[in-house]
Amino acid sequence: MGFKSAADVVIFAGNYPAWPGVTRSGNGKLYCVFREDGLADRKDTGHGYSPLGKVLISCSEDGGQTWSAAGVVADNEGYDDVGVGICALPDQTLLVSYYSRFSAGGYSQAWVTRSADGGLSWSPSVPTSEEDSRARAAPLALSNGEILVPIYRSMFSAQGHQSIAAVSGDGGCSWQNVFVPNAPGGELNEWAVLEVEPGRIIGLHRDECESTRGCFWKTESQDWGRTWSAPLRTNVRDARRSSSPPQLDFHGGRVVLTYADARMVSVSMVSTTDADFVRWDLHERVPCYQYRADGRAIADASYPCSVAVGKRRRLVVDYEIESLITPDADHVIDYELAAERKEITGYFVDTPAAWGFHDL
Repeated sequence: MGFKSAADVVIFAGNYPAWPGVTRSGNGKLYCVFREDGLADRKDTGHGYSPLGKVLISCSEDGGQTWSAAGVVADNEGYDDVGVGICALPDQTLLVSYYSRFSAGGYSQAWVTRSADGGLSWSPSVPTSEEDSRARAAPLALSNGEILVPIYRSMFSAQGHQSIAAVSGDGGCSWQNVFVPNAPGGELNEWAVLEVEPGRIIGLHRDECESTRGCFWKTESQDWGRTWSAPLRTNVRDARRSSSPPQLDFHGGRVVLTYADARMVSVSMVSTTDADFVRWDLHERVPCYQYRADGRAIADASYPCSVAVGKRRRLVVDYEIESLITPDADHVIDYELAAERKEITGYFVDTPAAWGFHDL
């Protein structure tokens, strides 16, 4: 199985749509959330702070083939609303996590908001932490009725990056923060969580430490997120030594990791038979797509996440920015660009038989 090099569906095209999340609700609908920049025709990268950043949502009722016009989830005036994740609770309430950047290089606040009407209206946002905090991955509805949101302390805080488990036992009205032990170098941040057994939660963390940049570290809680193990370095690493966050989900009988195997170049999925979730079966990884047929890096991309859309099929959602302006001065576009492209995209990927059939 080789890489695709063209998206199957464009979910949204805009000024600088980025950092999507996707989920399936109990009624079969798919929901995709992402940040859009309200500033058009920016001369710098839209990757940075924008006072017009907002959280949008789109819905699909046909398994991801077509998507609705985007509606607004959160648009806090003067703030950059970003870092979006979404899950569907057992009662089909949609829960969205995100954070607001109050200024470039300044304080951030992680929030949650909910919708009881399929994304048509949203509750006032509730803070999940008193820290200088950020969010990224999807909230997790635990089997004991509690909710866990994987947030992290901002790099601009006095203490620097650190992962935080925000846990709520009252439906998201109030939150307890549990600090997760850091890795050597202290640069763990955007992380994903999955409850693999009742009360047993695994977390995979993005690493910004220079010596181990691009690696994922695994932590574990066996008490509903109240305490966490010291991080263990997994065998998964971005081939470009870049850094982007992981996503965890079930497919059939397997835990599946969706990740950028080479950020801004290509994305894969991989599973594991390791009961400790440290050694992943990289020899059996599933190539999902590369952004260009020639294998060159595009300007900005690679916050992939996926959702089951068939017994042996997943939809992988990402953002793709084809532009001569890049978020990193060292990343130069050295090929001719026919036209700019700024989209939330989707790729349908068939899963291996060994993963089993997913019950929708």
